[in-house]
Amino acid sequence: MANIIIIGIAFILLLLLGVPVAFALGVPTLGWLLLNPSMPVTVVSQNIMKYMLSFTLISMPGFLFVGRMMNTCGITDRLFRFAIAMVGRFRGGLAHANALASMMFAAMSGTAIGDAGGLGLVEIKMMKDAGYDADFAAGITASSSILGPIIPPSSCMVMLGSIAEISVASLFYGGVFPGIIMAGSLMGMVALRARFTKKGRTWPKTVIPWKEALKTIPQAIPPMFTFVVILGSIMGGICTPTEAAVLAVWYSIFLGICYKKLTWKTLWKTLHETVNACGVFMLIVSVASYLAWIFTIEGLPQMLRSALMSMAGGNQIAMYLICTVIFLIIGCFLDTSAGVLLLAPIIMPVVSSLGINVVHFGVIMVIALMIGIITPPFGICLFVVAEVGGVPVRSVTKEAVKYIPAMLITLLLVIIFPQLVTWLPSVLLGG
Repeated sequence: MANIIIIGIAFILLLLLGVPVAFALGVPTLGWLLLNPSMPVTVVSQNIMKYMLSFTLISMPGFLFVGRMMNTCGITDRLFRFAIAMVGRFRGGLAHANALASMMFAAMSGTAIGDAGGLGLVEIKMMKDAGYDADFAAGITASSSILGPIIPPSSCMVMLGSIAEISVASLFYGGVFPGIIMAGSLMGMVALRARFTKKGRTWPKTVIPWKEALKTIPQAIPPMFTFVVILGSIMGGICTPTEAAVLAVWYSIFLGICYKKLTWKTLWKTLHETVNACGVFMLIVSVASYLAWIFTIEGLPQMLRSALMSMAGGNQIAMYLICTVIFLIIGCFLDTSAGVLLLAPIIMPVVSSLGINVVHFGVIMVIALMIGIITPPFGICLFVVAEVGGVPVRSVTKEAVKYIPAMLITLLLVIIFPQLVTWLPSVLLGG
């Protein structure tokens, strides 16, 4: 237990000092190795590569490439125009369109940062040009970016499935309804602010005639078909998630050729960005897998199981709520992927042994960690959107936290009604 406390304190101190997550995780593990000189070094290398050799994890670079290729091909503009045509006629219409477009783009990008950095640039610019405050535009953009890892395909769910040996397809389908509800809750919060706040009543409407609005539909269908390509191929038994990722890569390249946006230069740039992102992910994967092994050796899962059982008193709802609070707190300090990599090997075996549905619990974990990325002090999307929109981080944070109550209500609904997660996988996959 003493070693676990030392590792935890060292990790937090390194994070507070601004050390990158991979090194903040890695340095304490090296310290543990020095304190246990009898441990063979070969054990370290084996555990570092444990998850790196997962076939399912190979799909993550594919989904990351698709999201970046959609940005390269100008898909973000088409989706946002379509979203404006559908919901722009309401008060605060561009804010509604922001959430709707993020939901659609989430079906291609799989990451919150991809949404915030790609689609966010278009959304903030158009909202500022229409007369919205830059702070408000940045706040709703940061908030809607959390839809990226909830709606499939999701890089976080790929990692979770690989680490916890859960069906990635089940996690993908399980995230569909919670993602839609989350988007609806954000739009609902915008509507309430537009109706009951002084500033909200000044927000403009962006009315596009129906004749012009209908013209945006053909432009939006080809990129949105990516969602069908991915989930349809998995549901039809044609592809595994990894193969579906490769299929989506080729489809995104096909769209780039059709839109005459793909050149050797843009292709190389997209590949370069994807490799850079994957390099960071894979480094964190390797370090976190070794750290998880250390925690297992030290008996943390057994202690955690006893503690959770004691606090929850055998009540599964109480278990969910306790774990959710833990996820929300950790999400404030860690990127979602790092949080999944750190927590999944420790907590998932515990909840599985308690008879809890791991797909339901996994989706809850992802949602709770996602809320953390727009929560101070280290909400990564706050910094990304601040840079993209040219707005101070404090201003983005002040606006973004106004949407957290709506997110928490959505999370609570998913906890109370597990059918929101489990129904679709049971119908489409038979379990």
